[in-house]
Amino acid sequence: MAHIDIDLSLCNKDGLCISECPAFLLTRGADKFPVVAADAAERCILCGHCVAVCPTGALSLAGKHAQDLIPLDETLNISPEAAEQFLRSRRSVRRFRDKPVERELVRRCIDTARYAPSGVNTQPVNWIVVEDPDLMVLLVDLTAKSLRRLPYFMPYLTAWDQGTDLILRGAPQLVVAHAPKGGMDNTSNCVIALCHFEMAAHALGLGTCWAGLFTHAAGRRKSIASALCIPESHKIYGALMLGRPKYGFKRLPERKRPPVRFL
Repeated sequence: MAHIDIDLSLCNKDGLCISECPAFLLTRGADKFPVVAADAAERCILCGHCVAVCPTGALSLAGKHAQDLIPLDETLNISPEAAEQFLRSRRSVRRFRDKPVERELVRRCIDTARYAPSGVNTQPVNWIVVEDPDLMVLLVDLTAKSLRRLPYFMPYLTAWDQGTDLILRGAPQLVVAHAPKGGMDNTSNCVIALCHFEMAAHALGLGTCWAGLFTHAAGRRKSIASALCIPESHKIYGALMLGRPKYGFKRLPERKRPPVRFL
């Protein structure tokens, strides 16, 4: 089967697949049907736009047919107002219940996060979900040791010395995103994926908080990556504390209005 296959009996010649292909692999032939580039398999980034946009299901991509894909359910569409409240109501949760989040729910969040955009659809993000309480304590301790000489972080380190965890906040789980060093801006790729994860978690009533101290320390101390068995060729680009919120929130706190310029 060709990398991009077109069932001409279904094609209505609307040219949507031609217009949507980011790699310009489709052109319009003399008979108005799409024509696939000879090197499509080499240049295609497998984004799936061509299959997703076709209203008649005439295309298949790398052996995947339109009927193999999940159709959009318009009954699940949300209003702009609902979306605005959902996004604004996300909170950085720092007080968690003792019970960890079930693996099925964590996998569900990761399954949603895999649809996050990445540079030329490289999809480089690898996930680690830390659940072991002893490993969580070790990661806090390694983070504290890494930041020990930085005065700005002293309140967090003093608290840890006194038995209070202000680094991972006693979260039952830590979700870590790592990817190959360098790449097509894997910092952005991992951060965007983590954003998708936290929105999926928010929709499930779960709580997250960005583990900035841990991520900063991971960039300074190889022992953190070693503790998580992350290969030398990879880097930790971000992490989220995860758990069930201990408390609920009833209101939307205000945020300052950002400066905006239209040019």
